[in-house]
Amino acid sequence: MTFTSTFKTVSAMACAFAALTVAPVVQAKDQYNFNFNSAQGQTVSWNKGVQYVDGITPETVVRVINSKDQLPDNQTTFRVIVLNTSEASIFVSPENIWIEDADGGRFTMLSAEELEGRHRRDVKRRQALAVFAGAMAAGSANGQTSGSFNYSGTTSNGTSFSGFGTYSAYDPVLAMHEQIAAAEQSQATFNAIQVRQLAGIEALNGMLRQTTLQPGEVTSGILAFDPPRKLRKAMGRGPVTIVVKVGLSEHRFAAKLAELP
Repeated sequence: MTFTSTFKTVSAMACAFAALTVAPVVQAKDQYNFNFNSAQGQTVSWNKGVQYVDGITPETVVRVINSKDQLPDNQTTFRVIVLNTSEASIFVSPENIWIEDADGGRFTMLSAEELEGRHRRDVKRRQALAVFAGAMAAGSANGQTSGSFNYSGTTSNGTSFSGFGTYSAYDPVLAMHEQIAAAEQSQATFNAIQVRQLAGIEALNGMLRQTTLQPGEVTSGILAFDPPRKLRKAMGRGPVTIVVKVGLSEHRFAAKLAELP
């Protein structure tokens, strides 16, 4: 005799949908690393295995740090610190920071607003899938079981018989356990989405944003970009240059861009 529970089958499908809401989108997104080369007026240093380079002009001091920050969409990142040493206010913006390749191509940074928009859309997509998966699991938590059986025997006069049958039944205890399991599964999925959402918000809070620096003030933040194919092709022809323009100063930092293993 064999039997099946509809809840088990549909619940397995719901679990598959729930996994999609938690697991990151699989993308072949490579991560890249900077190895800085010092130039006149610059100093390359290390701190606990992290390389950075300082550029100094009469108006500003800029430090570029080869740090890897985990953003929700796994972009390549680095950090910039800007100190205003002039006697006037200066404007700092991610729009004034870019990368040039060996062929003179120019590549802009991703803005915090764009990455925040991507993160919001990703969370909404996961929440919608979670609602659908929860509805599937809850709808199948009905306590219904079904099965099939074979039978055979011999009558009192020696005649053999055999056959095949099916059955279905409602089990209130099973229904209760299925409903509890569906609710727990749905709650665990939404909890995981919330953790991902908050972690993403916290990471994106560190992005460099438009800031007016008064004399003596400092600001810092994360810069992120997805190296396009043209930049990756140019890597073998020479170093890239990170350009940081603040006020009247333009800092240019040469670096070798290499793919992380």
